[in-house]
Amino acid sequence: MSHRALLITIALLATSLAAAQELTFLQVSDLHVPHAIAETRETLAALPTGPVEIPAWGITTSAPVFVLSTGDLNEFGGGRGWWEQYTELWSSIPLPVYQTAGNHDNTWRCLRPRLRELHGSPFYAFEHSGIKLIGWDTASPQDPRPSIAQEGISWLAEELQRTPPEQPVVLFCHHPLDGREFAGAYDRERLLDLLRTRNVILALVGHGHGIRAWQYEGLDMAMGGSTYGDRRGHAIVSIRDGILRVGYRYLNGEFADLLTKPIPPRSPFMQIAVTPPDGTGFSPGEPLRWRVQTHAAPTAARWTLDGDRSGDLTASEGGWLVELDPVTVEPGDHTLRVDLTAADGLVSSRTVSFFRNGGPFDVAWRRQLRGSCQGAPLVLGNRLFVGDNSGALSILSASDGSLLGSVQTDGEVRSAPVATADGATVIFGSADGILRAIDLTGAERWRYDARSAIYGAPLIADGRVYAGTAEGELAALDAATGTLAWRSQAAEYAFEQAATIGDGALFAGSWDRNAYALEAATGALRWRGPSAGSDREGFVAWYYSPADSPPAFAGGNVFFADRAYRLTVFDAQTGERRLDEAKCSAVAQAADGASVYVRHSDGRVSRRAADGSALWTAEVPTGSLATQPIEAHGVVWVISDRGTLSALDAATGALLAQQRVTADLFTYAAPAFDGERGFIADMSGRVTCLTPTWQP
Repeated sequence: MSHRALLITIALLATSLAAAQELTFLQVSDLHVPHAIAETRETLAALPTGPVEIPAWGITTSAPVFVLSTGDLNEFGGGRGWWEQYTELWSSIPLPVYQTAGNHDNTWRCLRPRLRELHGSPFYAFEHSGIKLIGWDTASPQDPRPSIAQEGISWLAEELQRTPPEQPVVLFCHHPLDGREFAGAYDRERLLDLLRTRNVILALVGHGHGIRAWQYEGLDMAMGGSTYGDRRGHAIVSIRDGILRVGYRYLNGEFADLLTKPIPPRSPFMQIAVTPPDGTGFSPGEPLRWRVQTHAAPTAARWTLDGDRSGDLTASEGGWLVELDPVTVEPGDHTLRVDLTAADGLVSSRTVSFFRNGGPFDVAWRRQLRGSCQGAPLVLGNRLFVGDNSGALSILSASDGSLLGSVQTDGEVRSAPVATADGATVIFGSADGILRAIDLTGAERWRYDARSAIYGAPLIADGRVYAGTAEGELAALDAATGTLAWRSQAAEYAFEQAATIGDGALFAGSWDRNAYALEAATGALRWRGPSAGSDREGFVAWYYSPADSPPAFAGGNVFFADRAYRLTVFDAQTGERRLDEAKCSAVAQAADGASVYVRHSDGRVSRRAADGSALWTAEVPTGSLATQPIEAHGVVWVISDRGTLSALDAATGALLAQQRVTADLFTYAAPAFDGERGFIADMSGRVTCLTPTWQP
């Protein structure tokens, strides 16, 4: 190292250590209120508010200045007063508390609206004593699986632009970033690629109800236990004299030393640029080539394709090249990871996805949105309407993906928008509790304040629009004016998905374990009852409710799939159960109105007659997500939980085409098809227009 470089390094180190002043804070995790609330109350009452003597460290820390609460704040979401019980626990604690959501907080009644009230967003940052702390929501809205949200990625990229490279950063979230519950490595690496650009010194996580410290991809992580059970307690983090220390104090006074390390002057990772960027499409015959550049000289440079093929990068002027033989890469979506190894053995990585045309589907265009997409796009002529979890409803050109307009809301637009019969009005809900009706340019026609998040798609039928809320209400409004016709409060907990209509009744499933039938004209309760999977004793029955797939109606029967992956067929008039079948995750009505499609969790899709008997069964990739099969123009479109699109003949179930069309992410949104083009919206916020190379 030259004399000048040494002086620069010393100056950077001094700047970093001077900026990071003495700081002590606490972490608690996995409270699960109201479960074991008395134990949690006792644990929180024991949190230290003054200096803490820690013999294992040989120091007395400064007084803690805040608490991080890393998820699973509530057991079953925050309804029925449970959120208020959680916040009341902190009323006697004289320290600020910063929350992130866990899977228990977001699955059955998403807590993101509450986090917006407290912190402005589920993704937020604050600074103390020269340290930047970043709160991150790893929990998927209305689903138990973790994911890296595109709305968070978009926000974090901007936040890190404002963060000096030498500033120490602490991330706190619920799920360990190496957890196997994520869809795949690409999901996690989208976040890790960003974190490597800054001096992230620690990630504090929960979820496991245990304590440990470990390193993943060069990032130090520590897990913060739980507030109830035999080993309850709290974590304590100390930053002092340039040293980071993390420990865990059990309620009985025992102490576990988890991590001690010097704070580095800046990120130890190489900064890597890959060209072309994430999401690129390649035409048939076009070379599959990427240029890789970094500021340092690695001792080894490797690429990995889809996690199972790898090779060396080729040295090139000003960097390295990845060159793949197109003959060996199947058409469809792929992920490419580049690993550069430094002299000290630290591996720096960058991951991109790409699409290779030449299969049954070619990419016509792609559009990047700011947030993850969990709802199907709506095609109206040459306009495509798609919502995302940044709160936007985007209006795109179906021809080229250009942005024609947008409507911004204050909550997730998690579900599909719907159109009135004349195609002139689009209606959609948002987690801000507003049901909006707009014209084709995005201008508002009317709005209805439901006073609670709307996560499911509205249903339009017979001149009315029906929508359910996270508060467990179902409302019927005039589709032209938004005038309220009736509102039902029969359910005890949240409605997550769209209702369906038939035989004069509105059918919907609630997270209170019950399927509901309401008179469509008045909202009067016709019947309610548990599904086959939720027909069990105790509160645990609610976890298995028939609520995360819209029901389907055919021939006097209504079909429900529940979270126990059981199919229950009810008599639409009486609520009597007529069929119970295992391994079913979603249902959807066929175009003929007399039959139903069933998505099975074990790699099958079947078409059923109104009595539940099978008309045909096809073996295609599915998974356990409740993403509906969609029939359009004589084709049944099925997308698996990790992005393999299958096209089936609606009459026979014969496989017409199949291809991987999204990167390694969960796929919640059903596809859309207008007869010529298919449209896919995914959790990376990417909207893809696919052109079939075969005749549908």
